[in-house]
Amino acid sequence: MEHPLAILISAASLRDGEAGIISDLFEVGLQRFHLRKPDATASEVAKLLGQIPDIYHGRIVLHRFPELIKDFSLCGYHHYSKEKLVETKGTISRSLHKLDELKNLNEPLDYCFFGPVYESISKKGYIPKVSLPELGGLLYNLKKESSKKPLIYALGGVRRRKIPELFNLGFDGVTLLGSIWGKKDPVAAFERYQFIERSVWAQKEKEKGILQRLLGKED
Repeated sequence: MEHPLAILISAASLRDGEAGIISDLFEVGLQRFHLRKPDATASEVAKLLGQIPDIYHGRIVLHRFPELIKDFSLCGYHHYSKEKLVETKGTISRSLHKLDELKNLNEPLDYCFFGPVYESISKKGYIPKVSLPELGGLLYNLKKESSKKPLIYALGGVRRRKIPELFNLGFDGVTLLGSIWGKKDPVAAFERYQFIERSVWAQKEKEKGILQRLLGKED
């Protein structure tokens, strides 16, 4: 399964008309959506999932309610930092917030979130605990040591102008939350991010092609 460069995380609270907005986001190209409702009940989350067309369920990753996995054909399950690993047929991912957690990661994850990398947009006072140069050095070493490590997505305070810097640091992708749900029109806000994502993707593909030629590995 290919993983997108940008993953959108839901707003923490339930809101009126949310299923329609989520569907519209999928319509304009959203490939991976993390449904995280920490203050909702399992039945409220199930109701929201039921309001989203089935055709989009394969792009949704669930947080916090593993008992719902059997009821919906979802993309996968995401764990908070200390949560016991849940078996699922889809993707397995986790949020990490400490460098040691990232260094010592040995679970069979498809990808993980690490942050906050910048001051959070949606959570006041949620600030980085690690400098970007230190984080960049660790990401470089992790990729150098093993190609089997899970993909690492930047979490927290991600804005459009920061995306090139995060890819240059070595992140495999970014997560979006406050920069989308904090806008009056989340769909329009996400569409503006797609242009950045495509340009970064094109640049990465171009660089990969150049590297392959330099190494003499191009078919």
